[in-house]
Amino acid sequence: MKIGLFGGTFDPVHLGHVALAEAALAAGELDRLIIMPAGQPPHKTGQVVSMAGYRYEMCWQAFAGDPHFEVSDLEILRAGPSYTLDTIRQTKHQLPADAELFLVYGSDILNDIEKWHQPAAIMSECALLLGVRGGSSQSDSKAKAADLCQRYSARISFFDAPKIELSSTLVREAAAAGHAFQSWVPEKVARTISKHKLYQYQSDMMAVSKPLTDQLSLLERQIWPLLDRKRLLHSLNATVYALHLARIHAVDLTQAGVAALLHDCAKCLPRHETQMYARLMGDDALLDRELAHGPAGAWLARERFGVDDPAILRAIHYHTTGSPGMTSLDKIIFIADKVEPARTYDNLDEIRRLVEFDLDAALKICLSEIDLFLKREKLKPHPYTGIAQAELEQRTRNK
Repeated sequence: MKIGLFGGTFDPVHLGHVALAEAALAAGELDRLIIMPAGQPPHKTGQVVSMAGYRYEMCWQAFAGDPHFEVSDLEILRAGPSYTLDTIRQTKHQLPADAELFLVYGSDILNDIEKWHQPAAIMSECALLLGVRGGSSQSDSKAKAADLCQRYSARISFFDAPKIELSSTLVREAAAAGHAFQSWVPEKVARTISKHKLYQYQSDMMAVSKPLTDQLSLLERQIWPLLDRKRLLHSLNATVYALHLARIHAVDLTQAGVAALLHDCAKCLPRHETQMYARLMGDDALLDRELAHGPAGAWLARERFGVDDPAILRAIHYHTTGSPGMTSLDKIIFIADKVEPARTYDNLDEIRRLVEFDLDAALKICLSEIDLFLKREKLKPHPYTGIAQAELEQRTRNK
């Protein structure tokens, strides 16, 4: 069995990536191709890289419909920089003993591979299967390959690759500027980018410090096994949106980012487990099946993920209902959960407009919409929500 390994940042995956992958399979050398989005790309230090869940989702949307492709989260779940050599060795360990592994890339990597982490070991461990375009690039690539084969005993073969001039940077910049990008990516990827407003908040993410970026990356890796894909994407959306709001309203970015990323960490747990953790937080008023993941999430954040900031734990605890004495952080997490970019409830545009300059005004409408929903469903609002509304009304009257 011959298995290909095609790795990259994929931020986003575009039609050039897809064409190269399809050409590699069409060449008849491979039985299967593993698509490997990087966890922490070592060559992207100092650049804004979208959170891993977004990049995994785009790869999944682009490739998962074909049984010859497999999208792997191996690098995402591995701590530390995503070195190719580590990925080769870990992947080989998971494959049958008779499987042969090939690194699949475009032939342009021949100019850079000697700069990679332990290139000699890479070429010793794994054969290279490289897509090459016609014309002068083909002869240049073969000359470079011959040199590497001589000096490293590398095993390099080629397949014909289509000539598509695209880059992920081009797609990101177009999407961030509100320009057309849809013709450069697979249709499902375009829908994912538009639905989740990927790249709209690039300037906010650039303001996030390296330590916070690393902390969020670690926490994302820790909650990955606890959440389904839909809930993880919601949590990432809430995180990016909360960071955006925190910058506007002068709230600590670490508190906003960590609270938003972890706010639903208990959402997909079995009901009995969620209620057990919620009880451990000592709040019997939030044991309802739709509310218990708030205090349960606060317990997990503290006990499993090492979060000891009371403000973060409080924001997670009460994100479903609001609470008496809501802080600016509480309001941001509450609102980000309800109106993050992929949400489609009624009246969201007005809340999103107001929250850019007035947290209380946005919160007031948000609470009113929840109240209307509960009345339609013939349900009563939670007492915490009622107190939060009353306090908000009082503040509004006193302004």
